[in-house]
Amino acid sequence: MIKNRVSLAILVSFLLPLGLGLTAKAQYLISTKAGFINRVEGQVYILRADAEDGEKARASLGSQMRAGDRLSVENKGFAEALLNPGSYLRLSENTEVRAVSIALDSVRFEVIKGSVIAEVGQIDKQNPIEIITPHGSLTIAKAGLHRIDVKETATLVAVRQGEIQLGTRSDFAAKESLKIRRGKVVTLTGAQPGQSDIAKLDQDAVDKFDTWSFNRAQALTAANVRALRRSGVLTSGWYYDPSFNFYTFVPTHSWFSSPYGFGFFNNYRDSYDYSPYYNSGSYYRYNGGNASGPGVSPRVVSGCDRGAVSRSTDRRSFNTGNNDLGSRSGGNGDSGSSRGSSSSPSSSPHANSAPRGPSHAPSSPSHNSGGGSMPIRGRSQ
Repeated sequence: MIKNRVSLAILVSFLLPLGLGLTAKAQYLISTKAGFINRVEGQVYILRADAEDGEKARASLGSQMRAGDRLSVENKGFAEALLNPGSYLRLSENTEVRAVSIALDSVRFEVIKGSVIAEVGQIDKQNPIEIITPHGSLTIAKAGLHRIDVKETATLVAVRQGEIQLGTRSDFAAKESLKIRRGKVVTLTGAQPGQSDIAKLDQDAVDKFDTWSFNRAQALTAANVRALRRSGVLTSGWYYDPSFNFYTFVPTHSWFSSPYGFGFFNNYRDSYDYSPYYNSGSYYRYNGGNASGPGVSPRVVSGCDRGAVSRSTDRRSFNTGNNDLGSRSGGNGDSGSSRGSSSSPSSSPHANSAPRGPSHAPSSPSHNSGGGSMPIRGRSQ
């Protein structure tokens, strides 16, 4: 087996060193930008902001969005784009988004139509993510899981894990945003939201987009575990494994628990006995992000019950000093060290060709559009 030895690369705001003895096909994604396309299914197109003819091009694994670019998913398709390290923006069918700013310290995307799920595993509250909709903006400054559905007259924002802030990044910085907590759904209409616009979330309501997003989450952790079993140790960042044909996340700490409850690791010692499949694989078998077999609890698939995934996929104890932390079912974005035993994974995907390298073309100046500020000082729900 031919080994590669590469030098360290220190990046602004995103440290992604290279240098472990990896196979020739293995790749790290070196990027300081959001909007890198990590998965496409069906017909997915990208319209460049500077396209003179206005023609869309097919998007694929490795496409890098630039500021002003639009990504659209046709009927029966899905797409996944990387946000910051450990976070993803997933697009359902008949959905279009625009990259407003792709710099990691000012990530902003506009949902023009359709439905998206934002899975935010790690985030610096000093650099929150802003999502713009036709009926208002929302800011994500805490790890969590959120679904946004743009309708004709309103936008529905479901907070399944964590919390969101209604308002722009500027509103959040000025403490003029409205906090919406886990288990709530808010209806944005363009006007300042009131109590009547905030309701209890139906945690059992799921559709095929929720199922696809759930399967993507467990496929990503399966890729992480398999890569570690082959390589032993990986440095933190985005790591491409040819067996899965997409990039998975490698955390800085020894382990990390995603908003869905799945575990990610950076060394084989902590992952060797981890089963990345819900209920030890008896319900789901990975097939490019598609589910097969009997359905599981809708609350698990929607991401509203991440504890069920944590308990079923990893029964080990996490020990820090003399404290037994039990199963990985704590708050979003957990990380630490682990020991113990569990079951092993049971399926494998098919290999595909490696992606082309990420684009590093300079982005155009970022700007805001739609969804103006909603100053609501000193309130939370």
